[in-house]
Amino acid sequence: MREKRTLSKKLIIFLWFIFGGLIGLAPVFSQPRPSPVDEVESLRREIMVLNLIQGLELSFDQMQFLLAKTRESQRLVQEAQLNYSRRKPELLQVMEEIRRYRQENQEVPAALSQRFHSIEAEIKREKGRVQEALRSLAREVEKNLAPHQLYALEKYVPCVIPPKGESRIGQVVDLKGISQQLTRIRNIPDRMYPARKSQVIKRTLQGFKDRTGVVLDEEGTQDLAARLGAFYDRVRSLNEADFEIQKESLAKELAELLKPKAPPLSLTQKIEAFLLRPEIIPFLENRIRNTQ
Repeated sequence: MREKRTLSKKLIIFLWFIFGGLIGLAPVFSQPRPSPVDEVESLRREIMVLNLIQGLELSFDQMQFLLAKTRESQRLVQEAQLNYSRRKPELLQVMEEIRRYRQENQEVPAALSQRFHSIEAEIKREKGRVQEALRSLAREVEKNLAPHQLYALEKYVPCVIPPKGESRIGQVVDLKGISQQLTRIRNIPDRMYPARKSQVIKRTLQGFKDRTGVVLDEEGTQDLAARLGAFYDRVRSLNEADFEIQKESLAKELAELLKPKAPPLSLTQKIEAFLLRPEIIPFLENRIRNTQ
C-alpha cells in the first residue's frame, strides 16, 4: 500500500513537472474566463518556457524550424481533441447506461460492455497515434539542436527567475539564504522552540508549495513535515563549531529535501514538454519578425 501511495505522489509531481501534460482527452472548445489562479499558472508556464527559449539562444533557422514543428504539434493536439469531442456524447450515454445497471446491482449486458470497450479502445488508439506523432516531432527538434543546446536542455529545470551566470535557464538555489534560515532556527530560545517548531515547519511547507506549485496529499505533507522536524532538531543539536563547518552541506541537504522528486525526463520528453508548447508560438513569431 505504501509503495502504491509513493507511486501516486511521484505521478502527481511528474504531471506538475511537465505542466499538466501535452494532451488531455477532454475537448477545449468553449472555455470560461480563466480565474486569477489560472491566469497566474498560465503566466508562470509562459515565463518558464521563455526562460528556456532565451537560454538556448536559437539561431534564425532553428527558430523557424521549431516554430513549424510547434504549430504542427498544436494541430495534432487539436485534432485529437476534436476526435474526442465527437465520441464523448456516445461515451457518456454508454457510461450512464452502465451506471444504471450497476446501481441496481445488475450485470452489464455483453452488447453494452462491448460497445463501451470499443469506444474506449478507439479513443486510446487515437491518443497513442497523436502521442507517437508528437514524439516524432520532438526527435526532429532534438536532431536540429547543437550539442551545447542539448546540454543546456538536459540541465534545464523549470523556473520563473533564471539564475545569473553563464547558464541562465536552470533553477536558482539560494544556499546563502537557506544558511541564514538555519541560523535563525538555531537562535530560537530552547524554551520557545517546541511551541514555534510547528510554525517553522508550516512556513517551510507553504514556501515549498509557493515555489514549486506542487500540492502534496495528506500523507506526503505529513511525511515531509516529519522529515523537516527531524532535520531542524538535528541542526539545533550541533554545537557552534560543527554547525559552522557543516552549514553549507546542511543548506544543500535542506534544498534537496525541498526539491520536487520526479522521474528524470529524457531529452525527447523535455522537448515535448517544454518546446512543443503553444506559449512559444507568439514569442518565436515576434523574434523571427524582429530578426528579419
